[in-house]
Amino acid sequence: MRIHLNPASEALRAFAEGLPGSFDRSGETLHEGRNTIKAFEADGNKLAVKRFQRPDPLRAVIYTFFRRSKARRSYEHAERLRALGIDSPEPVAWSEYRRHGLLCDSYYVCHRSDYAPLSQATNRFPAPDTLPVLEAFARFAAELHAKGIEHEDFNHGNILWQRDPATDRFRFQLIDINRMRFSARALRPRRCMINLRRLACPAAAFLFILDRYAEARGWNGDDTLLRGTFFRLVFGRRRALRKRFRQRISARRNGKTRRKFGFPE
Repeated sequence: MRIHLNPASEALRAFAEGLPGSFDRSGETLHEGRNTIKAFEADGNKLAVKRFQRPDPLRAVIYTFFRRSKARRSYEHAERLRALGIDSPEPVAWSEYRRHGLLCDSYYVCHRSDYAPLSQATNRFPAPDTLPVLEAFARFAAELHAKGIEHEDFNHGNILWQRDPATDRFRFQLIDINRMRFSARALRPRRCMINLRRLACPAAAFLFILDRYAEARGWNGDDTLLRGTFFRLVFGRRRALRKRFRQRISARRNGKTRRKFGFPE
């Protein structure tokens, strides 16, 4: 076992160390898929715990000897973002567990955010109350890129927001941050468009964000809309082709299995 705890969260050490035994038996499931995310309460703290999918043998070798685990990267990226003035739920711990000397399970623990996902605004656009949210988000995205920060899973489900009643300003947080790139200089315009294309939001909301993003960066609006739309269309087409290819491979494998055991097609 390897575990790293935030010095400010030392009181949660027993909780973090006990996750292999408690994760499946307790907690509220927030998301279950390739990775599982659960909500817990421990020592008066509301926590979110992400257990990453067990890697296949090849990836287990890679994550054991050549790359940091996704849990560790999530923790370190959260620290780096916060140091750069970009919010992410406060990290608590990362832990890794090995079997036969290779990485098996890994957990990332952070404080649970009460912010809302950006999808709640993008899916309701153009309702009047969504306009200031997306305008503020466009400025936030511009700030990220100007600081050389690229979230490699930059979709509207991984961006959280809240309106501060005291200042009437919007605050944003990034989650699902194990895949990030940090550069010492601002991202190039082409890289910015490639990053923004991942916003899986309705087209009208996407175009509105692009327009306000161009304004925040001081770029030509028409040119930004054209480039952003082009990259989004290419990205969407590529994903559709990849999905169709996977479906054909799966159908072909299922057909071979049925023939092998004498089932009718």
